[in-house]
Amino acid sequence: MCAGIAEVPTAGRPGERLSLCDRAFVSALREVRTLLNAKNFAAYLPRPGRARLGVAVALDTPCSFTLPSELDLHDMRMPTVRAFQTGELVVAEAVELRRLVRQAPAFFMHTPFPMAMVSAPLVAEGQTFGCLNVQWSRTCAPEMPVPTDDLHHLQRIADKLARRLLHLQEAEEQIEAPAIPKFLPPASAAASGNDAVDIADSSDGSVTSSTCLYQLKRLSTELAEAVQVRDVIAAAKTHVMSPFGATALMLCRAQEARLHVVGSSGFSRDEVGSVEGTLLSDPSPEAETVTRVEARLSRTGRLPARTGSPPAFEADRHPLGYMPLIANGHAIGCCTLRFPSDWQGRPTDEDIALAALMLGQIGQALERIYAHEVEHAFALTMQQSLLPPRLPLNPETVLASRYLAATQGAALGGDWYDVVSLPDGGIGLAVGDVEGHNPQASGVMGHLRSALLAYASEGHQPATILERIDMLLRALGASHYATCCCLWLDTTTGSGKLATAGHPLPLISPAPGELTPLDVPIGPPLGLGDGQHYQEREITLEPGSVTALFTDGLLDVRGLGPEGALARLGSKLAGGDRENLETLADDLISERRRQEVLDDDLALLLMRFEGVQPEQRQDVARMAIQRYDLQAVAAVRHRLRDLLGRWNAESILDELELVLSEIVTNALIHGQSDVDVRMRRHVGGIRVEVQDSSPQPPVPTVIVADDVMNAEAESGRGLLIVDALAKAWGSSPAGRGKTTWIEMALSPQAA
Repeated sequence: MCAGIAEVPTAGRPGERLSLCDRAFVSALREVRTLLNAKNFAAYLPRPGRARLGVAVALDTPCSFTLPSELDLHDMRMPTVRAFQTGELVVAEAVELRRLVRQAPAFFMHTPFPMAMVSAPLVAEGQTFGCLNVQWSRTCAPEMPVPTDDLHHLQRIADKLARRLLHLQEAEEQIEAPAIPKFLPPASAAASGNDAVDIADSSDGSVTSSTCLYQLKRLSTELAEAVQVRDVIAAAKTHVMSPFGATALMLCRAQEARLHVVGSSGFSRDEVGSVEGTLLSDPSPEAETVTRVEARLSRTGRLPARTGSPPAFEADRHPLGYMPLIANGHAIGCCTLRFPSDWQGRPTDEDIALAALMLGQIGQALERIYAHEVEHAFALTMQQSLLPPRLPLNPETVLASRYLAATQGAALGGDWYDVVSLPDGGIGLAVGDVEGHNPQASGVMGHLRSALLAYASEGHQPATILERIDMLLRALGASHYATCCCLWLDTTTGSGKLATAGHPLPLISPAPGELTPLDVPIGPPLGLGDGQHYQEREITLEPGSVTALFTDGLLDVRGLGPEGALARLGSKLAGGDRENLETLADDLISERRRQEVLDDDLALLLMRFEGVQPEQRQDVARMAIQRYDLQAVAAVRHRLRDLLGRWNAESILDELELVLSEIVTNALIHGQSDVDVRMRRHVGGIRVEVQDSSPQPPVPTVIVADDVMNAEAESGRGLLIVDALAKAWGSSPAGRGKTTWIEMALSPQAA
């Protein structure tokens, strides 16, 4: 039986003694099996620190590998979850489970043939410990109900087991699902009431192999769903490090003749640093594991290098194991495992074979994710290069924008936004969406945005611009259609003209809690046919009104539908923080940003119309700094003194000077791009925005588990000053870069 590389008790090892809790489950499950002619028998318990139920003990039957390894405690569609949450017996016949599979296709892996399921909660004195789960095959008779006698037997055994678990809990026994469940032979002396039994004790003298199969199946499932390196690290920690009895794990990937640590758990920052960047030509154990493609073991800490240099972490004298990571027929890195200092065992051939098989899956997952991250970084760079580098600054409007790329597929789409300076002194707001998520969609988006800028600079109105873009796309033979919404605003009067081609109308909130209904015809999408005509309508914006232009990727239609999602977005806009558009923008996209998988990209453009009455006109200023020009920080401080003098705001000069210097210096050093500083004096305070124009897309970097300090965190200590002195501050994506904004309060006399 292959169970772990370390000579420590692990689930399913021959001769392993069962805990009292395990014995209780074994006895109950085997009693259930003697009474019920079912297919699968398992006990589910809560996982420590997670809102999930996991398999604790299961009988090894031909189909036990189909058991769901984990269940989300919030997913009430699952019968076992319903039983646990309600404390009542739940019966799911074959027809109901077929409906469940249609709602959640992933559940097909656990019900590949018609079956019925009953989950009995383990409840004693008002406390629910877990559930007993039994499954029956219904291949020949899908409509056959679960016999009533079977339900009575299962409920009786569950009640008896729950009372026993209550006594064990009072004796301070741990009652929780282990990382790797125990799969036990279905027949044993335990069936006759003898609980003093070990796993190897079965009627035929054999030991089941389902624990190994379970580990491989569970690891394969999690790695198939992994989209980031941290997901692979989490899977390795759960299914390699813990079951094999290790106390620490480190994964390295070979790149450009060096080893780079992609993740670790349990190793200190110094230990990780000593391995990071190791040359493959060095005689280090990690490098030789890769170059020689062999497993290695050191019982006295890190293996010494032949050069005589001292081992980086030999002092702890913990045994260390090294295994190569194999992917696509090559050794692409290595895995280091550290074991307890009192470990004296030796891994068996079966242990090494199992570890190699698991680490091979991990190596393949790392290569796939690395290739995806490189592709995603390129796609995001290309996508962001087509967005405006910054939003214009003028006294009459306040602007904020957001863009989120899709995380599913190529992550390359056609959502875009722009703000155009019009020849008559007004501004034009535009947002659009091109069909598809591929390089062709981004190419069409580039044509569309360039055409809009050109036609707008010639003085055309929104409807005319849409008609011309429609003709242009057809002339170019574009294979993708597009939608677009244009709002042209006269900032001296607040009057505007609005037209849209197949795109959602903007949302306008004239005052807190209010939305303005719009009666604007939505024309057909661009590029669909000949001679399309579009209509525009005049609207009027009141001072203080907030307008949101967006693409449909912002609407979370799950469970609500398009109309419900639009109504919820409008409610959040009307009730949000209209004084700080950066905060409002973050709030509007928060639900989509929290989703692990974003199936569509989204663009959002917010504008607050300030009005132009002379007595309400706000003071604005702008300073531009070239990249790497650290000497310009002194010039910014001198300009700030003059500016605050004119604005009668000298009372905050010292604080704002310190805060602004820190933010600008940080942008110059870490942004490595030109820096744009914008300031606005408004009633009650001063708002400062520091924007860098570098896209800085995400690229593969060293990722260390949360138990190791990130070295880059030290560079942000100066932001503690900002946090202490500013009324409020934050950092938000804007155009191709990011904007760090600061709010400083003015005294009532200065305001």
